Amino acid sequence: MNDSFKNSDKILVIDDDTKVLETLVRLLKKNDFKCLTATSAAEGIEIIERDRPLVVLTDLRMDSENDGISVLEESKRLDPDSVVLLYTAYGTVPNAVEAFKKGAFDFIQKVQTTQDILLPIQRAIKFATVQRENVDLKNRLNASEDGEFYGAVSTSPVMRKIFEIAKRVARTDTTVLITGESGTGKEVMAQGIHYHSPRRENPFIPVAVGTLPGNLLEAELFGHVKGAFTGATGEKAGLFEAADSGTIFLDEIGEVGVDTQHKLLRVLQERTVRRIGSLKEQSIDVRVLSATNQDPEKLIKEGKMREDLYWRLKVIQIEIPPLRDRREEIPALAYHFLKKYASTATIEIKEIAPDTLMALQDYEWPGNIRELQGVIQHMLVMSNHPVLRYSDLPEYIRPSRRRVVMDTDSDLNFKEAKSKIIEDFEKNYISSLLTKHNGNITKVADEAGLNRKTIYRLMESRNIFYDRKADG
Repeated sequence: MNDSFKNSDKILVIDDDTKVLETLVRLLKKNDFKCLTATSAAEGIEIIERDRPLVVLTDLRMDSENDGISVLEESKRLDPDSVVLLYTAYGTVPNAVEAFKKGAFDFIQKVQTTQDILLPIQRAIKFATVQRENVDLKNRLNASEDGEFYGAVSTSPVMRKIFEIAKRVARTDTTVLITGESGTGKEVMAQGIHYHSPRRENPFIPVAVGTLPGNLLEAELFGHVKGAFTGATGEKAGLFEAADSGTIFLDEIGEVGVDTQHKLLRVLQERTVRRIGSLKEQSIDVRVLSATNQDPEKLIKEGKMREDLYWRLKVIQIEIPPLRDRREEIPALAYHFLKKYASTATIEIKEIAPDTLMALQDYEWPGNIRELQGVIQHMLVMSNHPVLRYSDLPEYIRPSRRRVVMDTDSDLNFKEAKSKIIEDFEKNYISSLLTKHNGNITKVADEAGLNRKTIYRLMESRNIFYDRKADG
């Protein structure tokens, strides 16, 4: 966000009726919103030009020469991405249609309930915030590589601190245990530590130790001589030897059997390795990094991990938090993957729509960064627009299709509460699609997966403004 806009985190409320203005401001402040006020369209436009508020909420009809449409037009002239909501006690279809065609975010009736007023304002603020962060993010990512660590990017303070620790640790030969859920980027972190270390010109050998049974794992790690076991028809060097002067990364170390753990401990202590079936010890110079998606201390208590090996592996422990605990960096990661996989798209795509980023930030991401990476790749392949849109998201990620939030009066009985939730969902869902498609009923019906007759019926029953002329 541009620091020169001193009031760019506030809502500008414009109304020539001071009593209405005071009521709205009191309502907004009660809900922790910061406000600017104006009692005429001219004054409001002056504030917009000077301070660029985050969201503009303006009365449609005012006594002055200019009205809310003039505010909307001037705001859009100054900044095409500005977010403006209009409200009126005289809501008509033509009014709403004109407002949407000129770029209004929403159209509110004063006679509606407090919740009906607050919900669109909350949506507008979230949309405007993501939109500004989107622009700022792209500028920062294009300007420098700040916040990058090898193949990883981050804008969150937590991850930047982890990057700093990893870079500092990388300059040493200390063993590092990397913990975190599956998909959080543990191997990328290991690669980064190797890349930033003095060993960077030498091998980096990743080993998925959890996928190999004990005997096969030992043969892979330590090597073997001819005749050491059935099928050992020749002599073979192990991966520790292959990683000599470099780094070996033992992924999912918590899956390794206790017998093999004992041999790993000896390698770490003695810095030597002995091939299976051989009596000869061979010195090695290898840095050991390891990772697990399990709790090591719990594994120790359950007898699944040797405590002495644990302390050898975790001279330094780096824990990577799940993506749901650092949602603020989802836009940066999404753009990182957009840039990385842009060549897979059938057309040039450089943008992600703000409502798409909002949906990505709302999702829980059980598969963490790996899942996000796959989603962006999916969208790039499937999209036929220069901007990744909400409709390009996989079905299961779209919030409106994923869940209905329980937000109703606890005094209602079950049937009444269920009816109200359905009514609120239908109103909010269809209204958001109308806003997105500027009142085009055909496009709304296509995205909703309904026919146009059903869309018209829902709009009429839920008192949603629409324009039949915009259809087509």
